[in-house]
Amino acid sequence: MQTVQDFFDKYNIDEFYEWQSTKTQAPVHPFIKGKHTKLSHGIIPGFRKYDLFYERYLSAVEVLQAEGAVQQNIKVLDIGSGEGFFKFFFDALCPEKIQWHGVEVWPERAALCKHLGYTIAQKTLENGELPYESEEFDIVLASHVLEHIPNPGKIISEMGRVLKKGGHMVIGTPTKPPIIADLDSYYHKISNRTTGDTQQAFTHGSLQRLILKSVGVPKSNIIDKRGFRIFSARKKLPLENWKWFYDASTWISRKSLLLVPEVNIIVRK
Repeated sequence: MQTVQDFFDKYNIDEFYEWQSTKTQAPVHPFIKGKHTKLSHGIIPGFRKYDLFYERYLSAVEVLQAEGAVQQNIKVLDIGSGEGFFKFFFDALCPEKIQWHGVEVWPERAALCKHLGYTIAQKTLENGELPYESEEFDIVLASHVLEHIPNPGKIISEMGRVLKKGGHMVIGTPTKPPIIADLDSYYHKISNRTTGDTQQAFTHGSLQRLILKSVGVPKSNIIDKRGFRIFSARKKLPLENWKWFYDASTWISRKSLLLVPEVNIIVRK
């Protein structure tokens, strides 16, 4: 059975942390041994055995694998690659060799992703452009990124441009109920937002409509749409150590999209 230490050893996390401590005053430590004592889902350090926080990565990889989208030597683009969470789940669930590329604005996170094996374009998405050729990637990922940029439709169009015909796109964002999302978006619009701040609010319906319009595909091209949790207390309560709670949460969240605080939508081009 794998352990948290096995994970740290596999990715040389301690080595990266030591290197980073000499290079920046804002180090990125996504995994902390004293706090992340569980190997959540048997894959990644977390607070509980079945952290619902990671479900957006786990379920997306499972869906893509079931669709036959994960093949040897495919090229994956991870927009807003962050701490590389997607790669950990692909590594664990898919034996195929994958070429990883990422776009990340924050230098500390970009450095971590490079350490993990990404080729990184360190740039902002504010201008709505991606520095890649058309139809270059087999899978394009963007998890909790679009809400932070002022032009989400343009970025989704760019994601569609760089995605191969027949390729798959995974987009995840926080969501809110109707009216509340509109009010939240208006508040962000009139506020003084800077890079990294939340600038958009979506419902699951508005996100779906924006994706289909921006990529130019019909609703039938949606492969999967789901939420993952109604609520979570993984740092304070042991609920997510219990498989029944995990199973119940994911089942209810797939059926009750108006109640969930985040969704993934997976589309085939």
